[in-house]
Amino acid sequence: MTNHEHPCYNDAQKAAGREMSKAELDEMFGRIDKEAGRYMRQGLSPQEALQKAGMKMADDERLAGIIKANAQKRNLIARAELQKRIVEGDEYASLEGLLAGREDGSRGAALSIAANAHGQEQQVLGPLMHDLKQAELLKPLLARDEQFDSDVGRELWRLDTPEEIHATGNKQAEKAARILADYQETVRLMQNKQGAWIGKTDHYVTRQSHDMWKIRGNGTEADYHAWRDHIAPLLDDRTFDAMDARQSREEFLHQTWLSLASGDHDNANGKDWLSGFKGPGNMAKRVSHNRVLLFKDADRWLSYNKAYGQGHVIDSVIKGLQKGARNAAVMSDLGTNPEAMFSSLIDEAKGATRARGDFKMHDKLDRLQKGAMMDIVTGKARLPANKTIEQVGAYAKTWNQFTKLGGVMISSLPDLAVNASVLRHNGVPLLESYWNSLKAICPSLGSQDAAERKEIAQLLGVGIQGHLGAVMNRFATDDAPLGRASDLINTFYRLNGLEYWTDSLSEGMGTMLSHNLGRDADQAFSALHPNLQRSLRRFGIEEPEWHVLRHATKETGGNAYLLPTEVAKLSDDAIAPLIKPGQSADDVRQSLTNKLYTYITDQTREGMTEPDVRTQATFRGISNRLDEVNPILGQAARLMLQFKSFPLTHIRRAYAREVQRFGTDWPGIVHMIAGTTLLGYVAMNTKALLAGKEPHDPSDVRTWMAALQQGGGAGIYGDFLFGQQSRMGNSFLETAAGPTISDMTKLAGVVTSTRDELTDSPDAPKARSYLANLVRVASGQIPGGNLPFINMALKYGVIYRLQDMINPGYTQRYEKLMQRNQGQEFWLSPSWSPYGEH
Repeated sequence: MTNHEHPCYNDAQKAAGREMSKAELDEMFGRIDKEAGRYMRQGLSPQEALQKAGMKMADDERLAGIIKANAQKRNLIARAELQKRIVEGDEYASLEGLLAGREDGSRGAALSIAANAHGQEQQVLGPLMHDLKQAELLKPLLARDEQFDSDVGRELWRLDTPEEIHATGNKQAEKAARILADYQETVRLMQNKQGAWIGKTDHYVTRQSHDMWKIRGNGTEADYHAWRDHIAPLLDDRTFDAMDARQSREEFLHQTWLSLASGDHDNANGKDWLSGFKGPGNMAKRVSHNRVLLFKDADRWLSYNKAYGQGHVIDSVIKGLQKGARNAAVMSDLGTNPEAMFSSLIDEAKGATRARGDFKMHDKLDRLQKGAMMDIVTGKARLPANKTIEQVGAYAKTWNQFTKLGGVMISSLPDLAVNASVLRHNGVPLLESYWNSLKAICPSLGSQDAAERKEIAQLLGVGIQGHLGAVMNRFATDDAPLGRASDLINTFYRLNGLEYWTDSLSEGMGTMLSHNLGRDADQAFSALHPNLQRSLRRFGIEEPEWHVLRHATKETGGNAYLLPTEVAKLSDDAIAPLIKPGQSADDVRQSLTNKLYTYITDQTREGMTEPDVRTQATFRGISNRLDEVNPILGQAARLMLQFKSFPLTHIRRAYAREVQRFGTDWPGIVHMIAGTTLLGYVAMNTKALLAGKEPHDPSDVRTWMAALQQGGGAGIYGDFLFGQQSRMGNSFLETAAGPTISDMTKLAGVVTSTRDELTDSPDAPKARSYLANLVRVASGQIPGGNLPFINMALKYGVIYRLQDMINPGYTQRYEKLMQRNQGQEFWLSPSWSPYGEH
């Protein structure tokens, strides 16, 4: 062994029974000194302090050894299970399928890690929303009132020692705090069960959120000093117990700021798939140490959250629960080092492909390893390549939502056909599927159990996107607005009806799936509709699982529902047939709960055409690769891809459902084409009527081609086939390039025309033509101006009138142009004036 200069170092090395480096010994003795100093400040003598510090260090080392051994065992078992799912010669599809699912009818094909993560998120959030609603606390929390928010934070703080801390006197806040704390504890235990080691911290409000942009500022030392000076007086001294032994408080805070300002606190990649807490990217380690900053009291926590956090208490709680549930789900499949585990599996598969000379498979595996799919599954945030460019792009995308998506709910009418298609593949008759959707949108239509259905939906975790501010997730992969703009965006989607539409259809979809299982609960698996059997098999539910699950029913409103929340109530005897060696009854109950939640969540997401993992990874992969070349190119790609995730997901999911899974389903294909085209036609004509136009000519083949495109998820691209330009005045290539680039093209034209006008250029357009074009471009940039009724009022009350003032006879010429080029009449002529002018 190495002989160190310090005698104590040699004694410690001898006691450890192995060689220890000077750096390792420095750290160990530094920790003892630090602990001893803390005990001496509490009144112990130097000798007593050193003895107690040594004992604590020994306890910590024993605990670390237990954690490490447990994680190693867990990771070995997880790896063995994963290797069983990798098919030799088909390694790429096997490994991609682990993350995103396989589009076939095999057992567990849809039970991907991504689907499991979504299911476990809803397993927490759904019952939370239900309990808050039952306690009449959901609305007060979602109102995000500053005073109520602060009271909830203070009541969360005092839960551990209520007798020592003065109560707020707000009984609602106290009740809300208890419910939120219970769910936070549930998620803490979920993660610990999968290998994390998150201790229960006194005076815990919620997982601290950090707004990277606010913390970073311009990335200068002055920005660090501002952050440090704000947070330092707020922190409890226990925060600095996490410091390295030889580290000063200043160094600790600076390193913390660098981590938070770069986003690395939430983004790491592990190297060692086997070990317990070794490796910087170990998820168990990361979630076990996510409470680094401890505050003196609730008011100081609230002060920091307001200055440098994201959202209110309820927002922070929901984000923490989502992340915690996802962490638990990913670790349950991939062990405590998910990224490292998956990467090692790919390396092993690549080795096998090299050995047999299959270089095409090797290259596909290499692309999977370097791609973004694993990041999407783990919820890893995308770090911006350039702050300024990222902010400009984010604001541009937010602006596009305000100015382009006023009529998005009308464009979403084909959702009814997609819902029916998914339900059909779960054994629900088509007509019943459509009727179910109509009842969900209009509860008064023959439905006597609307309140009961809503309660069931909350327990299932469906129909709550509006509460979570996640409605736009259906149409975006990376379009999140910045800061306070998110509140405005959510208000905008309430005004245009998209929030109600999405939540209602999701609610109807989830409850129908649950009811469909509940009404067949008295049947054997073999007696179920063949489509339902095939669908359940894809989620790992066959005869043995069904025999147990069908007892988890609940009667409400005269209907039976099979509910995941009822699985926990099944007796040990009921689930005994599924218990395998090494499993407990609770393990089996949890597995069945996960499968049922995943089935309902995944099928609801498919029915609502929410972006799947493959689509998200494709979009992020394109922009990330371009970021490496130049941040401007990466941002240009994100702007170009805005709003395109929905049509791509629609095509991918529809093809997989009707062609890949169980062979070509011709009746299903016919229904999808006919249903979405007819509803696309209805959507087109609804928008036409709201624009003052007559319905499109049903005898014109272009009408049905456009309806087919509109119904097929093309959304804002649905009117191209009516002429050379879209309804927004863009060429096909301009619109294909995305709304931002299209608008920039128009703006460039205005700037050029303005320059020519000011310089009396021979190329200058006529004044009337120039001003008319200016009005047309400006009218398309009014936030909320494309909300159907507002749009109509603006056009007839302002825009058409301005155009006629600038260029007399403009509206009459425009009307004739529409008749000639698109064969479309107006039921309300653009020349009509609400001011009585003719």
